[in-house]
Amino acid sequence: MAGDIVFGLNAVTEALSAGRGINRIYIAKESHVRGIDPLLDEARARKVPFDFVPQAKLNELTGTREHQGIAAAVSPLEYTTLNDCLSQCPPEATLLVLDQVQHPKNLGMLIRSAAAAGASGVLLTARGGALLDESVVRASAGTVFHVPVVPCGNLSQALRTLQDANFWIYGLDAKGPDNIFDVKWPARCALVVGNESEGLRPGVAKACDHLIHIPLAREIDSLNAAIAASVALFQVAATRHRR
Repeated sequence: MAGDIVFGLNAVTEALSAGRGINRIYIAKESHVRGIDPLLDEARARKVPFDFVPQAKLNELTGTREHQGIAAAVSPLEYTTLNDCLSQCPPEATLLVLDQVQHPKNLGMLIRSAAAAGASGVLLTARGGALLDESVVRASAGTVFHVPVVPCGNLSQALRTLQDANFWIYGLDAKGPDNIFDVKWPARCALVVGNESEGLRPGVAKACDHLIHIPLAREIDSLNAAIAASVALFQVAATRHRR
């Protein structure tokens, strides 16, 4: 992760609680960061050093004034392999698959939704889409530290590997024939979300078992990728909760 600096109270708190390699925490002397005491207690317990530095130093470290008075130098974010991700999946599991999602903010929001809905991992394209960096950490509010992220060189092949591991593949497509609210979700499923402007690539759509749509009112033809994924993820989670 370029720069190895994350900032903002939520991002630093999540990185610390996830046990990621935080090298040092920096707090602005001039700031009174609300909720900082529990974080400092956790840092002491984990033997993570922290310094109170001038505001100007924090501005320089983060490249912004929007750091909420706190930042951390962290070890680079680590990806995982598909095999390792699958080995950690429970018998009932959901995976989120991203087909060339372009914008780091969208990627961060998608990862945050996946974490909140209890997904077991996020797969993304190794080329042609956003990858993990500081802006993704911020957009995910630090939840990227809690979800395995798998870069895939060939997404269609990765979907076939998921099918071999008993996952059913559902592609989100505004013109898909199946209504998301009518799906009887299996124990293992993967939700595939396409590019913000183009949707699913034809080869990826063909590799899906089902193409599903979210019914929309009035003349609205589609939802933001992160919102659509959130609807689908929590629809699956609600089904699991009722079992």
